[in-house]
Amino acid sequence: MEFYRKNALLTALALKVPFRDRSIRIKISSLLFCCLLQLVPPALKGETGPGTGTGTGTGTGAVILQYHHVSAETPAVTSISPEKFKAHIETIITQGYQVMPLTTIVDGLRKGGNLPDKAVAITFDDAYKNIFTHAFPILKKYRLPFTVFVATNYIAEPSTQFLSWDELREMSINGAFIANHTASHSHLLRRQQSETQSQWLNRVEQEILTAEKALHKNIPENTPKNINSGPVQKLLAYPYGEYDTNIQRIIKKLGYVAFGQQSGAAGSNSDFSAMPRFPLSGIYSDHESFAIKLNTLPLPIKNQPRDPLLRTDNPMPRLVMSFEDGDVNLSNLRCFGPEGALEIQTLDKHRVSTRVTTPLPIGRSRYNCTMPVPGADPERFYWFSQLWIRTNIDGSWYPEL
Repeated sequence: MEFYRKNALLTALALKVPFRDRSIRIKISSLLFCCLLQLVPPALKGETGPGTGTGTGTGTGAVILQYHHVSAETPAVTSISPEKFKAHIETIITQGYQVMPLTTIVDGLRKGGNLPDKAVAITFDDAYKNIFTHAFPILKKYRLPFTVFVATNYIAEPSTQFLSWDELREMSINGAFIANHTASHSHLLRRQQSETQSQWLNRVEQEILTAEKALHKNIPENTPKNINSGPVQKLLAYPYGEYDTNIQRIIKKLGYVAFGQQSGAAGSNSDFSAMPRFPLSGIYSDHESFAIKLNTLPLPIKNQPRDPLLRTDNPMPRLVMSFEDGDVNLSNLRCFGPEGALEIQTLDKHRVSTRVTTPLPIGRSRYNCTMPVPGADPERFYWFSQLWIRTNIDGSWYPEL
């Protein structure tokens, strides 16, 4: 029964309690975290080696880490302290993980997942100046590659909060890939007043293309190619982690691979227009849970595109997962929603479904599903997360807190 308890913990640690009042959300998440932390297994053991070592064996997935601020003086919900960030890097190095460029990981996954075991990518959203001050020196010291997703309008003006083009160029020649986070970091899903659907979609496309042009102009050595033309891809992180199928079609049309903020390991069956990453800010930056997340694998399910933006008449979405043939025991699968454990219904030998029993709260929320990897020593887990976005009942948008 112990692995059931650990499985529940893993999902709870990834759970973003989606209350619109952030203070309530943080308090409840912290309480849940503290109560379950006693159940976390000891830090995973592994071979000591450099962070860019060879790893052990061949894997079928990779873990992509997402950071925002690296500072003790910025909002906790989007921050990790420099001390904790350093501890994360030291864990990666001492536990034998292989830090790889995100472009290389994407290329490997697109070719079927032929990557070293324990492959990891490090990413930062928003290009805050404290990345340069606190994270870059550590990454440079260990020669670790990383990706910075940049909202280019914020770089165009002198700022004490955001990086300059000179700083981005310095990082670029020292292991960083500078990627697209749109021009203005707006909520891409939200239409402006009196905006038609075609006008909205055109504006979203221009957000991406404007940022792409600025990146090409200011960091020419970092200019990405189309995803089909080589290992250097066009990469984009969705602002706020928000997207729907309309925006995903634009991503595919423009030749991008895109990343959300839903947790889980990335695999060859992941949706390349909505790749998962592990957010590592606030309470989710805890060292013990970080060690567990690093060692996860993608849940072996078939890619089934799902629109995360819910219709107003569908506040209790049903998630159906089709598993690949293989050595998996579906009775070990555990899924959680905002209010706790979800009931799982077996549809047939390879398919299950799950859903909440009460309407999801307004805003962003997730279903998180984990399952032990058979025969893994030390113990490790499969992990998958499904994003859901629910508007107000009348279809209007909730305020971002």
